[in-house]
Amino acid sequence: MKDDKKLETILELFFNRFNAINTKTLELMGETAKKFEKLTPSEAHRLRRQLELGNDLDDLVNKISKVAKISEKDVIKVLENTAKENVEFSEVFYKAKNKEYVDYEHNEELKKFVTSIEKETNQLFQSIDKNTLGFNLVDPRTNKNIGFVNLPDTYKTILDEAIYNVASGQQDYQSAMRGILRQLADSGLRINEAKVSYGSGYQRRLDSVVRESILTSLRRTNLGIQEQIGKEFGADGFELTAHSPCAEDHLDIQGRQFTKKEFEKMNNNLMRPIGELNCKHFAFSIVMGVSQHNYTKKQLKEFRDDSLKKVKYNGKTYTKYEATQVQRQLETAIRKQKDRQIIARSSGDMQEVEKAQIKIRQYTERYKDFSNKCGLDMYMKRASVSGYKRVAIKK
Repeated sequence: MKDDKKLETILELFFNRFNAINTKTLELMGETAKKFEKLTPSEAHRLRRQLELGNDLDDLVNKISKVAKISEKDVIKVLENTAKENVEFSEVFYKAKNKEYVDYEHNEELKKFVTSIEKETNQLFQSIDKNTLGFNLVDPRTNKNIGFVNLPDTYKTILDEAIYNVASGQQDYQSAMRGILRQLADSGLRINEAKVSYGSGYQRRLDSVVRESILTSLRRTNLGIQEQIGKEFGADGFELTAHSPCAEDHLDIQGRQFTKKEFEKMNNNLMRPIGELNCKHFAFSIVMGVSQHNYTKKQLKEFRDDSLKKVKYNGKTYTKYEATQVQRQLETAIRKQKDRQIIARSSGDMQEVEKAQIKIRQYTERYKDFSNKCGLDMYMKRASVSGYKRVAIKK
């Protein structure tokens, strides 16, 4: 997986699928809240009983299950294609060492290895259900942190909050519901990783967990295949991929060739080992002295100069890499406001919709201005949210 653009396309595919599920979940919660807005207390209690017996939540869980099953199949395709690319890339080294070359389809040992990673990755998708999914919540009346609340209990929380606000009548209904709905938007649909067999015990946004899981699986597939075929053709070194902008801690090592001993020593001394903690570098097995460098010294110098290039914005100085991290923060801020707009629109809270829409415009303008003045390419797709619809603001 040497092509960064191809890698991002794959990760974006899985991220967007589960981001769309996040949108559907927010819409369901917003629409549920809206149903209580103009009811009397007795009518609200009757509606609550009907909704508890209804199938809105079950329909959502079924949609989530379908997306998970499709993703299980696609993980197999992605990892097997990655394995094939790795094997084909190494054919020249088999010939250089006068070793028999066996393609991926006929290499049973490699296929077993890839299958093991597919099974581990798909544990995540197989674990997705209404009890592993939920939101991070704070009690709207006591402000005490509740923590992770699964989907059925989150749904009940919305129903209870709606009933309470209809019955209390202390302030207008939309204003009263605004806090809990905003919490859902800011939390995003999460997965409790303690219930996933290899999980960390934390709960994080589902779309982000899926993206990271796929990236980790691609890295493991790449490294495992490279180690295995390296043994077969007698590899004695590794070459790292290179890109720009690159974080400073990997600038001096990217694109270089290392003997196995050099690579192991170098990697063990890194604060961020290759392929970990958001590192997108990949290592390829090579034969030292036979394998031509994939990058010229001139290209690597250009990558380095570009990554360290100083850019200024509003009196602050950044390296180009640091500027890309600011871009990521702004993209996240835009997505957050879009989630707020979506759930507010679903609940009929136009005051909150307009508030979020104004912030979306402000963050987007800042993103474009920052990117232009820092000489960065813009990736507005990264700020996109499935199901978001721009709403015109009355002047």
